[in-house]
Amino acid sequence: MDRRSFLKDAGLAAAVAGAAPGVAKAQTSAVGSGGAYDVAVVGAGAFGGWIALVLRERGLKVISIDEYGPASPRASSAGETRSIRSGYGPQAIYSSWAATALKMWKLRQAEFGRTILYPNDRIELAQNWSPAMLAQRKIFDDLKIPYEVLDRAALRIRYPQMSFDDVDFAFIEKSSAAVIKARESMILVSEVFQKKGGTFRIARALPGEAVGRHMTSLKLNDGSSIAAGQVVFACGPWSAKMFPALMGRKVDVYRSEYYYWGVPAGDDRFSWPRQPAWHDHVVGGYGFGSIERGLKYSPAALGRVAQDPDTAERLATDYLLKRGRDYIGHRFPDMRDAPILETRVCQIEATADDHFVIDTHPDFDNVWLASGGGGHGFKHGPLVGEYVSDRLMGRPTDPETDRLFRRASRPDLQPTGAGAA
Repeated sequence: MDRRSFLKDAGLAAAVAGAAPGVAKAQTSAVGSGGAYDVAVVGAGAFGGWIALVLRERGLKVISIDEYGPASPRASSAGETRSIRSGYGPQAIYSSWAATALKMWKLRQAEFGRTILYPNDRIELAQNWSPAMLAQRKIFDDLKIPYEVLDRAALRIRYPQMSFDDVDFAFIEKSSAAVIKARESMILVSEVFQKKGGTFRIARALPGEAVGRHMTSLKLNDGSSIAAGQVVFACGPWSAKMFPALMGRKVDVYRSEYYYWGVPAGDDRFSWPRQPAWHDHVVGGYGFGSIERGLKYSPAALGRVAQDPDTAERLATDYLLKRGRDYIGHRFPDMRDAPILETRVCQIEATADDHFVIDTHPDFDNVWLASGGGGHGFKHGPLVGEYVSDRLMGRPTDPETDRLFRRASRPDLQPTGAGAA
């Protein structure tokens, strides 16, 4: 679909004009005297921020709206660091997507002119080959993603700063893993979007007026409205609050805690690149080597605690703090007495089967939903931006992927009373 058809389908009267500097040449549109937008993207996180940027780079007139601003502490995409990994057990699509997304992150880093990506090893500690890990190994073989399997003795030689007494082996990603500076990345994405002619606004946006199956505007909290031909709701943990009937049983929002331990002065064993990222299938939790802030570890919570992204306080709990301290003493003996420098709390918004929701709204032909990023959506951001833009503009996409991401394909959450999937 070319842009003229796109605008026609969006119900807009197009007028040809030049594209903004640094953006692919395309037509732009004006509606009435207000200059309506081709696309309004609600949410400027890991999905919404990238969707808005890619659409703008394709020449569309785009407004990005976020109620707190990019990288707000309330956002799932906030925090200092997130990771890229290709290990997803039996979920081959995310292994493939992550490998592609890593290449895209490297290109974007060159464009941004700032180091945000820190490639490293990622090790999965295990005592036995679970069905998920066996499936993952086959996927890596099929996709030709490099990996190693090291036994306990070899792990002790390669990573002497860690204790492996209860570990039989580790699955090691060699070139498909990295740590990303998350908060800085999302700020950069928004800044580049605006430099390329996109409009950004801090506001709470809600569905507005509609004509038949066409949503014509968004309502903002100041009483104003914004007209747009297409609307993308990439609301992350706010998805269920925005659309309780549609997403309330599809997306689970729960808290996650992680802490940064201060590494010993002059000792680089626990810092990037010597310290790998790790996922512990024996004791639980995951972590990264220190990148400026300390050795990061997120303990396994042993249950999901529901969290409201607007009202919840971001305070660490004594229970998980103790689990974290016990873990560091166990897995990193020389860090046993290290101080905790920072504690962070965020929320994860996940579907029951951990697949994304990228689909049209069942009541509107010009409204899109992008949600369910779970604990792994951040790494896929650049690719999600391209994929959603392709679908929104009518470009060919993989039908199996389209079916996989349908909202109706997501099973309902099980009502456990704790918000768990």
